[in-house]
Amino acid sequence: MNADIQEYVKACIIKGESDDVGDSKEGNKQYAIINTLYLSLKSNDRLSELIPLLRHENPYVRLWAASHTLRTAKSKAVRTLKSLSKLRGMVGFISATTLKEWKKGNLTEL
Repeated sequence: MNADIQEYVKACIIKGESDDVGDSKEGNKQYAIINTLYLSLKSNDRLSELIPLLRHENPYVRLWAASHTLRTAKSKAVRTLKSLSKLRGMVGFISATTLKEWKKGNLTEL
């Protein structure tokens, strides 16, 4: 796994942990890292490197990878988000909301 993908995974995990405990300062910091890495992967046509993360053991890694591959691996990403939306807590809520907004066409920037 490339260093930037490892950094993406780490940031997703910390972001999820921060969200779970309500630490918005740390969550925002990790979001900035995730977003920067996503934009870099996207601009270098490397989003396919996120697809294996749809099977990662951490649900927040799966959530972010699914969100970021909705355009490039739609069926796998949607399937992952549907599965995650059944979980309790923030990850389930965010997954369900992401799916809902995707279906409405509100996530065009992804």
